Amino acid sequence: MTDTTTGEELSLPAGAGSGTDRALRRVRILWMFAVLALFVGGVAAVPAWFQAYRFYRFDWVPVWALAVCWTAAVVLLAVPRLGRRRGRGRIALAAALGVAMVPVWSVSMFVASFVAEDSAVVAIEVSADGHHELVTESYKEYNNPAACRVLLRERGGLFSRQAYVWHDEVCPQHVSFTGATTISLTEPGSGKPKVTTFDADRMQVARIHRTYGIR
Repeated sequence: MTDTTTGEELSLPAGAGSGTDRALRRVRILWMFAVLALFVGGVAAVPAWFQAYRFYRFDWVPVWALAVCWTAAVVLLAVPRLGRRRGRGRIALAAALGVAMVPVWSVSMFVASFVAEDSAVVAIEVSADGHHELVTESYKEYNNPAACRVLLRERGGLFSRQAYVWHDEVCPQHVSFTGATTISLTEPGSGKPKVTTFDADRMQVARIHRTYGIR
């Protein structure tokens, strides 16, 4: 009687646990996609950061985005087992990648310390057709002296471009659009404006006012 009762208690209905298996399978799939997305996101952040000077809507991407994404992916690889078997090979891989992340973080922080800047928008001038704008900014990079720049920008989507119009120690007295592809800039202390043009298709300015290099 005892043996019969024990057998009945240990027997499980057909299909029991299948719901748990399906849920665990979904978690595994989401986990794999999350790890892959973080690694791909880290790789994509590198060209996005390098091209931010041209496609200004990417300027929110920090230089340490690669390190953050890959570190998060390594942490996900090292989470407790997601199944009946312990992924010892996966844990070893996560440990090796974790060690490899040390120089990645070191380089990221070193570069970030040199490219960090404080900037403030001084003025914005929008073209008559609303397709472009002139943004005057004062800024300071690392240990360089304060400077001013005027940027011609497209007012479009994610891949809107920009180009330098002015790069000097001081900001121009006045900046404006005087035509569809014509820009007028008045230097400080001078009442005579300088005129330059730009190619809207190539997003290039014919003549850039500058006293030192442009990054």
